[in-house]
Amino acid sequence: MEATLFTFVRNLIMFFVVVTLAKNYFFLAVSPFYPLREKWRHIKHELARRRNNEQEYNPKVSVIIPAWNEGVGLIKTLESVLGNGYNNLEVILVNDGSTDNSDELVKEYRRKLAKERPYDLKRFRYIYKENGGKGRALNTGIQAATGDIIMTVDADSALRKGSIKNLVKYYMDKEIMAVVGNVEVVNTSTLVGLAQHLEYFFGFYNKRAHALLGAEYIFGGACASFRKEVFDKIGLFDTENKTEDIEMSMRTKFYGMKSTYAEDVICYTEGASDVKGLIAQRIRWKKGRLDTFKKYRSMFFSTEPHHNVFLSFFVLPFSLLTEITLVFEPVAVAIMVAFVMISSEYLSLALGICYIFLAFIAVPTFHSRPRSHYLFYFPFWPLFYFLDWVEFVSLYKSIKMIRQGKQVEWQRWNRQGIQQYVKEAA
Repeated sequence: MEATLFTFVRNLIMFFVVVTLAKNYFFLAVSPFYPLREKWRHIKHELARRRNNEQEYNPKVSVIIPAWNEGVGLIKTLESVLGNGYNNLEVILVNDGSTDNSDELVKEYRRKLAKERPYDLKRFRYIYKENGGKGRALNTGIQAATGDIIMTVDADSALRKGSIKNLVKYYMDKEIMAVVGNVEVVNTSTLVGLAQHLEYFFGFYNKRAHALLGAEYIFGGACASFRKEVFDKIGLFDTENKTEDIEMSMRTKFYGMKSTYAEDVICYTEGASDVKGLIAQRIRWKKGRLDTFKKYRSMFFSTEPHHNVFLSFFVLPFSLLTEITLVFEPVAVAIMVAFVMISSEYLSLALGICYIFLAFIAVPTFHSRPRSHYLFYFPFWPLFYFLDWVEFVSLYKSIKMIRQGKQVEWQRWNRQGIQQYVKEAA
């Protein structure tokens, strides 16, 4: 009886493992076509521009930086945007009632610009408002913006030089209404930071496949962008949802708007530095995502013609399944290893090797980073199980908060400042 139960559990686990591997290898197979598609798209639109004797595409970009007690790295963020190498630009910093020294730092920075770089001062706008949350801060910036493209950058981040110019290329396609950039966690000196670095790397790699399939549904606020007309058509950020970026992403998909992922629009960010801060962050993410899934539940397995088929029947169901089953992954691995030792049946071991190959060899092969960089991190594979535990704790607490009707606010952790990790003029 016990052997039968053990075999049943093992087979059930194997089923989910095989399905997950099939999904991941499918993404791996289609992802290399993403840069080819984007390169062809850029060439096609550039040729059309030249054929029609049109001027170089140079839309005005409004970069909105919402900030609440971000004084430790705020100036670096501003410098990375103003010095990004794109001229038709306005930068709008919205101070959401900070109680640290942010206001003093910004005023001193403005005085410095007035003396040394008056041109940049003309492109920089500073708005101070009473504390109302990130969503309201973003909406304040959008309402003040005069650009054709609205880009959001978190105040604990820094743009790699040239990213805004790269971003603009994607909007040469008039059907594209939103573009999400590539976020890299740079504080890797701690295990918590390193875990987030690896998580972001593999997560953003999957965005290649999502973008190719038209199924990208998460535009992280650290580096997201929209045409200004998007907000005119479907409204501003939802101030009641604490993951306003995910909600806005899903809303664009709900209305059938096209979006894509920009791998060469790179934003460096400082992740949570300790477990407490990481859990606080993930609680906000989990609650916001669950609220968003509930709000747009009609998109799951939707047959509406304006809804993306891959998103409705594939990406969204898998995302929800992952939320439910993530805690079982370490248990599943343990059971598979035990089964190999007991039965000398090596199919489970083979599947485990496939996982490792996928994560540390196959994925980096088609990425700009060298494979050796991520092979070096192989011993840190258990960090993913640490993240599973964090995700489970956060999921449990977020569900509890939903049942109790509680809300979450901007999370805080001890930051060192993005300038500690990004030395060059980003």
